[in-house]
Amino acid sequence: MRYLVAIVLSLLLAVPAWAQSVAFGSKLVTVGDSTGKVYQVAGKPDRVVQLQNKFGANNGERFEYYVGNKTVLITVRDGHVVEISEVF
Repeated sequence: MRYLVAIVLSLLLAVPAWAQSVAFGSKLVTVGDSTGKVYQVAGKPDRVVQLQNKFGANNGERFEYYVGNKTVLITVRDGHVVEISEVF
């Protein structure tokens, strides 16, 4: 029973780490990488969305990559990746 609890707990703690990086082929993009590295690893995005704050000022970009049956969303602010998510 202890082993089952330990396995479940370790899986729950690992979930946030999965969202911190995404693989494109054999290369990896992680939170904190520069925009240049994203372009080197993933190539040109299929779509770029300008992000705005509540006053309408631009405060970042979201790069959208359509990979197979999922969409990879990479949010960039001040030239660095701040969030990575995958939508299936």
